[in-house]
Amino acid sequence: MAINELKGSPFHRDSKAHIFFEACDVDLTTGISRIVYIDELIELGLKTDNGGSWCRSDGPLGRYFNINRAKRGGRIDSVQLLGYAQNEFSNKIDPRIVKAYKSKHCCILAVGGKYIEIDHKDGRKNDFKLHDNQTLDDFQPMHKNANTAKRNHCKHCSNSGVRFNATELGYSCKQFIGTEDYHGTCIGCYWHDPKEFNAVVSERYVKDR
Repeated sequence: MAINELKGSPFHRDSKAHIFFEACDVDLTTGISRIVYIDELIELGLKTDNGGSWCRSDGPLGRYFNINRAKRGGRIDSVQLLGYAQNEFSNKIDPRIVKAYKSKHCCILAVGGKYIEIDHKDGRKNDFKLHDNQTLDDFQPMHKNANTAKRNHCKHCSNSGVRFNATELGYSCKQFIGTEDYHGTCIGCYWHDPKEFNAVVSERYVKDR
């Protein structure tokens, strides 16, 4: 769980989705779990009907994951999570966070005004708490042009698995935590938090002198 800082199940503790999530050994980096067969599902109290009500794609579990429901004889024989769903996390931002940041200056360009957008620090938006437990620290004010640039770099990272190289902006290191290979977290990348990146690199520069 430490890989992407997800702590605990995003489901209600009395729900069948929570029971399955806790039992299926899902890899939180990929969103892929082991196959859980019908005998174990029954032991867990997750006996399925033909439609598999608790593991439907339009249910709580399907809100976050792609679900494979293998059938035998017309009935569900096993259930497996096959990665995070494309739209598992909402882009909606708590109005209180929008209000708090809308009048602030861009964290990169130090300008304010009508073109300020509220940016998710996590460029992939695949942290469960971004959906249900948002805090000010999960976001930052960013000028529209800077935010567009960030989205392009985050898209490249998502497609290639290679994080942004901050030396292209004149910094002395590519990332201040981790390597250029993406391993489940955006922390350490320039675009995750430009102010923090600059502060950390500047402090290191002073210590090295």
